[in-house]
Amino acid sequence: MKYFLGITDIEQAKLHYRKLAKQLHPDKGGTDVDFQEMQTEYKEFLLSLQQEQEVVTPTRKTTSIEKELINEMSKLAKVLIKKQVPQNYLRLKMQTSESTLKKTLLSQVIDILNEL
Repeated sequence: MKYFLGITDIEQAKLHYRKLAKQLHPDKGGTDVDFQEMQTEYKEFLLSLQQEQEVVTPTRKTTSIEKELINEMSKLAKVLIKKQVPQNYLRLKMQTSESTLKKTLLSQVIDILNEL
């Protein structure tokens, strides 16, 4: 690595790239070869940083309190759907929308909720 040695994160890399681009751009006195070399290194460096950040961390177990909360939220959602609360809200949105596509989508969501 020639241009991004010592850079450790994406934000630093972006800032350093801007600085280098101003120095190496052919319109600023740099050469095509140096500028293209720096751009290639930048792209490869960003890819390697992104791959490092995408490493999957082990999932932790859900605690009993979290499971209980999820169960209670699920029950609440079912009650709200049965009482037509979200459907009524979506119907109001449908009435105020001028978009035919939006009205159609909202109508379909209402139908799905009614089937639950």
